Amino acid sequence: MPKIFQTSLFSLICTAVLLSGCGPKEPPPLKSPAQPQTPDDDYIVAMVNNTPLTWKAMEMRADGFLNDDVKNNNLIIPESRMEEAKEHFRKRAIKAFVYKSVMLAEAAKNDVVITSADRARGIKALETSLKKRNWSTDDFFNKGPMPPQVMSKEFEDGIIIDKFVKSQVADQIGLEKDEVANLTKKLQESNARKLELIKDIRTQISAGANFAEMAERYSECPSSKSKGGDLGEFGRGKMVKTVEKAAFSQKIGEIGEIVTSPYGYHIIKVTAHSPAQDATDSTPEIPETVRASHILIKTVPIIKKKIIETLQKEKYQQKSKELYRNLLKQADVKCFLYDDIEF
Repeated sequence: MPKIFQTSLFSLICTAVLLSGCGPKEPPPLKSPAQPQTPDDDYIVAMVNNTPLTWKAMEMRADGFLNDDVKNNNLIIPESRMEEAKEHFRKRAIKAFVYKSVMLAEAAKNDVVITSADRARGIKALETSLKKRNWSTDDFFNKGPMPPQVMSKEFEDGIIIDKFVKSQVADQIGLEKDEVANLTKKLQESNARKLELIKDIRTQISAGANFAEMAERYSECPSSKSKGGDLGEFGRGKMVKTVEKAAFSQKIGEIGEIVTSPYGYHIIKVTAHSPAQDATDSTPEIPETVRASHILIKTVPIIKKKIIETLQKEKYQQKSKELYRNLLKQADVKCFLYDDIEF
């Protein structure tokens, strides 16, 4: 299976919700979400066909979403808006429950079962997703928003849904030649505009504009932008080759010609240059270093394989959403907690 079909299992699992709770019963009236009243744990907040979502299960998932955003996405919630935030994550938990319930039910109808090979691919996909957090798969199961045994169940459910979706939409993502050509043309035009922009930036700096101020204003380098483009001191082999070559060949204070790298277009300014020093009886050898600043304007590499993968991934996601919307229309979905929620 091409790698573009590897749905982010971590994202999918983190949007899933436990299918737990007691049997259906008519929920008591609730106050407005702005003035919350805490129901009993077994209060049913939503129902998909005959599968209920209890208040306890929703709260566990919602708290998991909230805590995850706070710990890993640096979300800051003022105390005065905490209840508003909780309502947001409760709705998110309900939507996840509905999605998971609908998709798992349809997967069961289609006799989707997972094999050891499916699990191995799932683990591999999970490992890729977790790299952004510097988490291992053990971290996922042990540090997730729910107990390890529940996280394992969520993982298994995610694999089932992934396999079902692929079986339904994988043969619907063929591309026409003009789709690849059109996107290629758009990217080329975008990169051309980026080149004109960095040319104008260099012209302004050459005419007297402050390099650091221009870097803070225009550069798209996340690590150096706020520091006026300063990359710090570095030796050879620490930067991409084109940037390194420019930095070690330019004179101090000189505004170099525009340099191209896999990241985009760069303007380099060297602020210090320390020559190499041979080792002595009392001191080790000191390698040559430079200190430089740069302004980066990002571009998208024109690589046909990547363009095809991007288009196929977009079409795959579009068809997956269409599949869910069509199945949702056939399902009996009720939400007893929010009248305004949309699935």
